[in-house]
Amino acid sequence: MKRVLGSAQILILLLLTLSLLSAPLAHAKESKASASKQDPYATAENYDKAPTVNTEELAYRVILFEDFTVPSEWESDARRVVNATEDQAISRLISTTAFATVAKKQSLVPDEPYLVVKCTLLDYRIVRAVARFFGGPMAGRSYLTYRVQVYDGKSGELLFQREITTENSAFAAAFSFNDRNLSSFLGNVLGDYLALRARKDKGVDVLPLEPLTQTGAGKH
Repeated sequence: MKRVLGSAQILILLLLTLSLLSAPLAHAKESKASASKQDPYATAENYDKAPTVNTEELAYRVILFEDFTVPSEWESDARRVVNATEDQAISRLISTTAFATVAKKQSLVPDEPYLVVKCTLLDYRIVRAVARFFGGPMAGRSYLTYRVQVYDGKSGELLFQREITTENSAFAAAFSFNDRNLSSFLGNVLGDYLALRARKDKGVDVLPLEPLTQTGAGKH
């Protein structure tokens, strides 16, 4: 028996449809308005555009990266992943157009204040594409963790340090093959973190300062 919808039911359906259509637009406006208040893990998910950085708010407009430190037992396998993270962080900061120089550390010392970034690979496992293709979820998850230490280039004083880390789901990775994207994602996290800490206010309204300890900073 064919069911005929009444006018009230049709009206309700129309209202539900309009609410579903307008919800993403409202969310997009809210996300855009609050983007500057999101921590680096949230902003890093936007691969197309780094958060806005205002030049006049920066205490440091030069950021130099030392080569990432990799434990000797991981050097041959992990160096490619580590370099990808560093390159992505540099590219992310350059894309803001707010910094005078973002590069690997040079022999010449800049005249203006600058930050020196030192990163150490603490833990990692990246499932290779072949293993993921044949093993699927059975190949396990991938993960990546760095200790980030940020120094004042002039005084050599340690200013900030933090562990940044990410991992994927073995089941999700089996369908998306996103293992190789972890290094790029953490590169975005690192770049957005440094953009905050380079500010005159250190970005504390977005991300509280971590305690400086011998064992490292607070883990996100």
